[in-house]
Amino acid sequence: MTTATIPTPKTAGKPGTGQYARIRDYYNIAGPDYAAWSRDFNMHFGYCKYFTDIFSLEKMLCRMNDEVLNHLQLPADKPIHIADLGCGIGTVARYTAKKYPRARITGTTIADFQVEKGTGFIVKEQLTKKVNIIKDNFEHSGLPDAHFNFAYALESACHARGSNKELFIAEMARILKTGGRFCIADGFIKHDRKLPWLFKKLNHKIINCWVLPCFGNLNEFKAALLKYGLKDIETEEISLRIAPSVAYVPWTCLKFLVKELWRNKSLRLKKERWNNVIAPLLGMVLGLYRKHFGYYIISGSK
Repeated sequence: MTTATIPTPKTAGKPGTGQYARIRDYYNIAGPDYAAWSRDFNMHFGYCKYFTDIFSLEKMLCRMNDEVLNHLQLPADKPIHIADLGCGIGTVARYTAKKYPRARITGTTIADFQVEKGTGFIVKEQLTKKVNIIKDNFEHSGLPDAHFNFAYALESACHARGSNKELFIAEMARILKTGGRFCIADGFIKHDRKLPWLFKKLNHKIINCWVLPCFGNLNEFKAALLKYGLKDIETEEISLRIAPSVAYVPWTCLKFLVKELWRNKSLRLKKERWNNVIAPLLGMVLGLYRKHFGYYIISGSK
């Protein structure tokens, strides 16, 4: 079977400068605060599969991990190598390693805190032979060509540049083997039409707080997947499935602020930490614009 030629995208630039430096600094400073959202540092929204799931945020977060892995169609009885692109502290990677004993997972992040914290968990949970976190840029990595059977990005592709996320997609296509599968779970702008004034204001504030270049445009993103030789693309909107986990945001933010006030006798937080409180609260409002914005799982193969 012949491999399609992958177009060469524009250069990603130096990982230690500009937008990359802002992302790195944000997660180095605000990263520890994600413990308020998830004791296991699941740094994403959850998936509500059954009604009873609404009573446990952590259960919904794990359900989201399962949804991504299910869309990858991982075999249980074969040795496989998986790329976690934008892995945080490797929580999903470690979850995968425990569920699929023959899987090896390589996670990438540009944040020093995430590499150090994640490696500590890997050692503690005795997963050093199965999970590895490296400091690398998923738009321009040192990962080898056609090396991975599977790749996923769980709420990390939004940090890639461009509304089509072309650099990220090109890199994912490059490292996947022919026949390999991918899965992306993230928020997307649904169309190319004019957006309401308030939506644009909220969107601008959120992407600044979370240090995102922009949210992806769904149509442009799918076109870029095809451009780089990815196929069998399936798109599923799961906005209503994640809504119950989003409902935990106000309570989580309140608990976090009360704890900070009790411990430090003030709320003099660094800008990055305040932004990590503000963004999810505003995101709840943005998510109400269902005509314009949605949360999707996008999967396919090379």
